[in-house]
Amino acid sequence: MRRIATALSAAALAATLGACSQGGSPAGPDNNAGDNAGSSITDISSLVNAAKTNMDEKKTVTVTFEGTGPLAQLYTSMKCQVDAAAEAMGCSGGPSEMVVTAEGIFMKSPEMAQLAGGGPSKPWLKMPANDETAQQFGELGKISDFEAMLPPGSTITSTAEEQVNGKDATRYEITTNLQEAASAATTDAQKQGFKLMLDSGVTEIKQTVWVDSDKLPLQVKMTTPAMNIQGQQIPETTLTVHYSDWGKPVTITAPPADQVQEMPSMPGMPG
Repeated sequence: MRRIATALSAAALAATLGACSQGGSPAGPDNNAGDNAGSSITDISSLVNAAKTNMDEKKTVTVTFEGTGPLAQLYTSMKCQVDAAAEAMGCSGGPSEMVVTAEGIFMKSPEMAQLAGGGPSKPWLKMPANDETAQQFGELGKISDFEAMLPPGSTITSTAEEQVNGKDATRYEITTNLQEAASAATTDAQKQGFKLMLDSGVTEIKQTVWVDSDKLPLQVKMTTPAMNIQGQQIPETTLTVHYSDWGKPVTITAPPADQVQEMPSMPGMPG
């Protein structure tokens, strides 16, 4: 069940954090980003392009999560620092600490480390970057890359001007067609997550995105409907992602090698 929840949550993040492209490449940086700054955008490609231009320039961001439902519990109370340029992310405050680097995924869980055979001196477990579960967790790193994490199959259904934490923001209501998103999925983690949701009867995901005048994300709220997976009923899940400190320095460090052990194969792990 842990593996299923991880795949679903990773896919939900990869597929639904914000607006998404209608297929093809977003317009070039000089076509829409400047013209739409500070105003509401009506098509997905323009929103993705405007956001990506400014997000790529900022490179770093801090992200926090809150939500309801069993899948959201994987992320609630977690705080992540993301360095898009280095393709790195460090998370703390959740069920376990986590560091994502080009080498793989490091998770600090003394309980799991003990089950894996390591002692208290090696509380970190490492999954190689090519490991299936590592790829699922790696989808989390796309929370700062609109173009990479937003699949085809989404449409903007409405917009409104609001404030988020005292900042002027534009709210975008978005619906993602999971069948279209699945057809365009490019990673095994995305494909597995979409298939699990579609097989359980979920055909679309609704989300709300708030961006500032520079089209930088301030907040994203997504709702995954209730579903039945392998005979187990999973209630509706809501997950809200808060973005802050765009462009500010972050510190992401892999754990010392003498505190790390390799993650054993998942079939041997409990749950």
